[in-house]
Amino acid sequence: MAKVIQVPFSGEEYAKFLEEKIKAGAEGNTDAQFIKDVLFPNSDFSKWFAELLSRVEALSSTTRFNIRAVMGTCWVEIPRDIRLRLGRIFYNYVVAGKVVNVRDTEKGNDKTQWYIKEGV
Repeated sequence: MAKVIQVPFSGEEYAKFLEEKIKAGAEGNTDAQFIKDVLFPNSDFSKWFAELLSRVEALSSTTRFNIRAVMGTCWVEIPRDIRLRLGRIFYNYVVAGKVVNVRDTEKGNDKTQWYIKEGV
């Protein structure tokens, strides 16, 4: 069962935290995922996220995609909590401009977020 840890920060501490997050290039990460990445840099999430970014980078221009399609048959192997985080963090990265030549388009009826790989 997942455990939740709450850590109160003063305004000054949180400002320093955000500074470190930006310095690490993690603007697209949630605060919780950033902390996990620092503590567990070789986690399953980190491995799957790197794989996702690699597969998206390999897509040809004008490809319309969603994460499930990009991950293909691997998708069912990925634990549900990691799949949900992949979707949330990938979207944040796209919105922050950290995924080159990819923009979000629309959500399907099933709430699946769609993207398009734009020309180089």
